[in-house]
Amino acid sequence: MRMLHLAITAAILAVSATAITAQEQAATANVSQGQAVIDRAAAAHKYVFLFFWKEKSPQTDKAWNVLQPAVANMADSAEVVSIQATDPAEKRVVDKYSVSRAPMPLVLAVAPCGVITKAFTGAFDESKLRTAFVSPCTAECMKALQDRKLVLLCVEPPSPQVKQISLQKGVEDFTADKQYAQSSKVVAVNAGDPAEAAFLKDLRVDPQTADRVTVLMAPPAAIVGTFTGEVTKDQLVAKLKAAQSNPCAGGKCGPGGCGPKKK
Repeated sequence: MRMLHLAITAAILAVSATAITAQEQAATANVSQGQAVIDRAAAAHKYVFLFFWKEKSPQTDKAWNVLQPAVANMADSAEVVSIQATDPAEKRVVDKYSVSRAPMPLVLAVAPCGVITKAFTGAFDESKLRTAFVSPCTAECMKALQDRKLVLLCVEPPSPQVKQISLQKGVEDFTADKQYAQSSKVVAVNAGDPAEAAFLKDLRVDPQTADRVTVLMAPPAAIVGTFTGEVTKDQLVAKLKAAQSNPCAGGKCGPGGCGPKKK
């Protein structure tokens, strides 16, 4: 699903002697430098570029020497940290992002909410790194999908003012059902929010819609159904079950991934 930028394979990192020294100091103090920077960036509502590497090499140095100055040009919105994957002090961070067996150097872009928005494994430059920045609503949806949750994106008709969005009864009923309560996430957005224009375009939702629109998404990144106007719980459940029984309908994998039709 292009709008979610979920081409998260494995991307990343390279390091200078200065960065390696910092890593060694952190290990000595048994403190995760990576986690400290992740926490600091999140608190400041910034992205963080995680540069994972194992051994110092020309390839590692080249990647780091591109990454560090590029992120410096984005200092108002991002930070960068070098993480040696074999450093015991960084084990929790390495395990958290499941990169111990990933090809390195690898760069992961992490939004303030904690979602991975992009991974870089090959050559990259500043312009490519900037593609990791996504809208708040996009990040929220991506986070839920990466957490293996269903997403109910509730789009309200454009309004000149930010207002409290009241959920449709069908959405409330769906998320109140014990079968879906813990496995679903509701995300609300005003169609008139300019920051979400590109996201809505990717979802094929008219930003000038006069009706409420509900988009049901399932992991890893599938649009299960789009409903214009009032929607009921029965409609949402029916669409979800149809996708589960035929995960590759329309050439797109649904919840559960590609595989034989469930009986």
